[in-house]
Amino acid sequence: MMCDNIYLKVLWVIVYAITAYYTFTGNMMMGMYWMAGGMLAQAVVDLVYHFMPGSKKC
Repeated sequence: MMCDNIYLKVLWVIVYAITAYYTFTGNMMMGMYWMAGGMLAQAVVDLVYHFMPGSKKC
């Protein structure tokens, strides 16, 4: 993660907690979908933060 935004970090923890829940309750495919979606969302948000003018470059 590029910037230390506490709200985004909490969001990613929630997304990965949902991933872990689905994975360990026997619904592996749903866990994989959440993992892929979470990683894609994290990458897109980091890219947007990187190109925002005036954003803090960590």
